[in-house]
Amino acid sequence: MPKLLCELVGYVSAQYERPIGEIMENTTVPDAFGTLERVSARAGWPHEAHEFTPWLAENVSLLGEALGLSLELQAREHKVGRYSLDLLLSDSAERTVIVENQFEQTDHDHLGKLLTYCAGTEADVVIWIAERLNEEHAAVLEWLNENTRAGIGFFGIELELLRIDKSPLAPNFRVLVQPNDWTKGIRPTAAPSVNWDWVKYRDDLKIPDSRLEVGRALADQLEKEIAGQGVPWTVQFRKGYLALLRPGGYRVAIVDLYWKQAPRFAVRLPDTPEALGFPSPYPNLNTSWDAAENMWGWTIPSITDVPHVGTALALVESLHPETGPMTMPSEAGESDPRLL
Repeated sequence: MPKLLCELVGYVSAQYERPIGEIMENTTVPDAFGTLERVSARAGWPHEAHEFTPWLAENVSLLGEALGLSLELQAREHKVGRYSLDLLLSDSAERTVIVENQFEQTDHDHLGKLLTYCAGTEADVVIWIAERLNEEHAAVLEWLNENTRAGIGFFGIELELLRIDKSPLAPNFRVLVQPNDWTKGIRPTAAPSVNWDWVKYRDDLKIPDSRLEVGRALADQLEKEIAGQGVPWTVQFRKGYLALLRPGGYRVAIVDLYWKQAPRFAVRLPDTPEALGFPSPYPNLNTSWDAAENMWGWTIPSITDVPHVGTALALVESLHPETGPMTMPSEAGESDPRLL
């Protein structure tokens, strides 16, 4: 018996304190194994833009696990000139991360859009997801990783939808192209994670005191509503805004202090307020509908205009389950499984 094999047998026997023959005799082997099958992405999400992208927006942590990044959604269908980027994200180091999706095989059209979005957002991490990444486009991403400025990374990822026999479908992100420093197991040097608070809003983001006063008043109300209703929601600071989150990181509402006009309070809906038959709880405030984020918001010019946030939260609370994505109530009172 070769020396290396003898050493291995001795090691195994020593670990289990039993002879190797006894160990093998007591090892059971399944009578049959299931068959792992890869199916079309459309078996899980019939429409890429309307179903896969919203699902991914709510499950960016799965993508982050494949890349070794902590990702947070910033916007869906983010406008870049005449085009719309699928997902605008950030990571724990406050880097800009963009994601472009497509079903089936990569093509030149999406490559051009990917580069347009990269330039338009000044992205640091660029992710292209498709069911099949062809050799020519993989070579382009590799070339970009070798020849663009330091600090920018390009990823090519194949989306796999897997199942064993009749098991539930399981998504998997297979990383085919990545920056060289990821290959070496070393993440690129990045700025430390920022823990945002009121002081950093004022000092780092230069948000005026008048806006911060409105933000504090709204945040205080949100905390009181959470305590009063006994719901497992939390208020968390983000860059330029506060997010009211339920378990799983799903947004219920935001307080946006970076809004282009006045501070904005907004709640998330599965459809437009008109489609849901919701009258505005604050008719004295200017209202807006963000179709990309499904956020119904109101601008608040000054501290004297701060509304009672509980009125809007009471209106939308039934639409937000304790966990998982939001669902659309149907006319029959059941749920339409549109992920939001």
